[in-house]
Amino acid sequence: MTVKELLELLEKVKDKSLPIRVLEYNPDNPEFNMDNYWLYDIEVADTGTSGYENCGEVILTGGR
Repeated sequence: MTVKELLELLEKVKDKSLPIRVLEYNPDNPEFNMDNYWLYDIEVADTGTSGYENCGEVILTGGR
């Protein structure tokens, strides 16, 4: 998924105050994790910055 795709999906959400829950997506894993993980922070590493010279990324940090 790209940032553009994520923004398009989030724009469709009517209630912008909803929390974001993250699930592990690995249905082939017999220990499929259905614990609740909540999004706590978003970091952006722009392309061209230290450690991201070739490709930047958006980093989502979450936990229980």
